[in-house]
Amino acid sequence: MNPILSFGIQLIQALQTLSPALDVPMKFFTFLGTIEFYILIIPVFYWLVDSQLGFRVLLALLSTDILGTAFKQLLHQPRPYWVGDVKAMGEEISYGIPSTHASDSLTVWGFFAYQVKKNWLWAASAALVFLISLSRLYLGVHFPQDVLGGWLIGAFVLYLFIKLEPSVLSWLKNVSQLTQIGVAFGISVLVILVGLLVGLVIASTPDPAEWAQYATQARSPSHYYTLGGVFFGATSGFVLMWHRARFGTQGSGVQKAGRYLLGIAGVLVIYLGLDAVFSLIAADETAAGYLLRYMRYASLAFWMTFGAPWAFLKLKLAQK
Repeated sequence: MNPILSFGIQLIQALQTLSPALDVPMKFFTFLGTIEFYILIIPVFYWLVDSQLGFRVLLALLSTDILGTAFKQLLHQPRPYWVGDVKAMGEEISYGIPSTHASDSLTVWGFFAYQVKKNWLWAASAALVFLISLSRLYLGVHFPQDVLGGWLIGAFVLYLFIKLEPSVLSWLKNVSQLTQIGVAFGISVLVILVGLLVGLVIASTPDPAEWAQYATQARSPSHYYTLGGVFFGATSGFVLMWHRARFGTQGSGVQKAGRYLLGIAGVLVIYLGLDAVFSLIAADETAAGYLLRYMRYASLAFWMTFGAPWAFLKLKLAQK
């Protein structure tokens, strides 16, 4: 084992001497970096705080995750428990570096803190990003360099968003709704093509036999279909919402609670319902399965950005 991996194993072993005392809090912080958590928290931004801010946070998250996923596969490096004597407190089928928990959390909470511009939020965001990242080491699913790589990617995407967002928004204001939706679809297809290209690039370099058993789906392009679907559904939904169902996030506590409960109910129906239905139609790792995955996540994001706001207005849970 090379010295960098060996050092990482030793550090993780030292952290895991605190097990089981810290198992529950570390698993909690790891949950705060999962797709399931973002499915729950992004709607809070979008439905209850500021729809534009929520949408922009979602785009920042997607951009970071696309880049992180591509680097994971291009570098195709192992996770600690695949190669070392550490306790595996989580099961992961993707490669190690970079940690998308680290990159995604840095971008999401960094962007949110930048927009809100409150000192306490900067401090809270930094602490949360650190604890999410630390949890990945503690659970034995990432090396220190995986976390550092994730922070670099997260910081890079955050910088690009802050610098380029005004220019992009200015351009979008001068094109039609149809053009905006068409561009969104084109970008979603490009995301999938990037994933397929990455797969071709690494096809000639197989994983070492000693840890190939853990990486059974690490080269799958399925996550690119997920990200592409979310991007198209969210963007097309936001465009339609802005022109046909624009809503205010203000309101009484009862209205806000009603918005969130109704919206999340729809999210869960689509997320779980379409998964159950589509699994009967086609296997995951097939062309049809990939297409259905794209449709499932596009539908989920479209509900969040357009379907739910439309329902809020109809049911008087929000006002224009």
